[in-house]
Amino acid sequence: MPITKELSNIRKLEAVGFPHEQAEVLTDIIEESHVDGQQSLKDFIGKMHEDTNRQFDEINKRFDDVNKRFDGINKQFDEFRKEMHTEMTTLEWRIKASHSYLFMKIFAIVAGCTSIAVAVAKIL
Repeated sequence: MPITKELSNIRKLEAVGFPHEQAEVLTDIIEESHVDGQQSLKDFIGKMHEDTNRQFDEINKRFDDVNKRFDGINKQFDEFRKEMHTEMTTLEWRIKASHSYLFMKIFAIVAGCTSIAVAVAKIL
């Protein structure tokens, strides 16, 4: 369907004094320019759409790169957490062993003091 009303335009041109052949030629020229303009606009919009999609694809690639970096950082933190958990467990066992050792020392001191007190009591 044409953009302009060809027959209406021919009649308007004839009404102001243009011969029928000139009116037809001018109307055809106007019609072609409208069609060409519409096609140019479609081409421009299509190109802009393609450019925009390309830019969004580039942005998405950059976000993918950032996500990969964060994944790497998350893996490093997970490894660090595991190491810290291992270290904490090791320290807990060492503290428990120290408590047992100190408890035995204190018990030995108490037993020694009790023995000395009993010996002194027998002497007196």
